[in-house]
Amino acid sequence: MGGLVNAAPAGTIEDRIRLSPFHTWLDLRVLEADASQLRLRATWREEWSNGDSRHSTHGGIVAALLDLAADWAIACAGGQTAPTLDFAVQYLRAAKPGDLVVVGRVLKLGRSVTFAEAEVLDSDGETVAVGRGTYASFTKAAG
Repeated sequence: MGGLVNAAPAGTIEDRIRLSPFHTWLDLRVLEADASQLRLRATWREEWSNGDSRHSTHGGIVAALLDLAADWAIACAGGQTAPTLDFAVQYLRAAKPGDLVVVGRVLKLGRSVTFAEAEVLDSDGETVAVGRGTYASFTKAAG
């Protein structure tokens, strides 16, 4: 990916991610961060349960994890997050109670629009959901 800013170290990205109270509540931890992908762990909470007898994780939590991982993957690849223009989620199976891992990747880093994707994995490593989004990109003016 030409024109990328050097990726920030994982600790720096985690510090930036955890500035958001929502991200802190999700207890997001960076497992891996470089220009090619971002891996995060989210610590499961009882409040995530959708109320069924299996305590499956609510789809809204899963969707939020997908969107934020894709967005922060953009930050790892290009140095800054970007507003979401559109995001689609495909739920593949219920997310049972337990920590979740979410992996975000940039598909195309553009000058005005960037495309990224993410997947959520349950504690057994099974893919729970995938998502793909379009993000507004901002290029810095020269000078």
